[in-house]
Amino acid sequence: MRSARLVLLDSASANSSTFTSNAFMVADYDILSVHWPDGGNSRLTLQGSDDDGLRSSINSYSDMTGIITAGIYTVDPGVRWIRALRSSADSLAAVTIQAKRNR
Repeated sequence: MRSARLVLLDSASANSSTFTSNAFMVADYDILSVHWPDGGNSRLTLQGSDDDGLRSSINSYSDMTGIITAGIYTVDPGVRWIRALRSSADSLAAVTIQAKRNR
């Protein structure tokens, strides 16, 4: 079983004005969970895309879920790329995804 911890948004002060994370490839993982320890007054939106992203840019994202309360959440696998958007800089907490592959 292969696993990875992906930091979508970190809590460094240099990232305090960052509202959108980079895209991370999660196509190879069967189990995804997101950890958002402190929501503050912010909303966290997870977006996914099935665009190629390797040979061409990612042009379209779809909202997968919106989170308004801090916690640990399961994310349905199946997308190629995932990214996070927070609605304000009020929440500077890190947003991480734990990804595991069972094959």
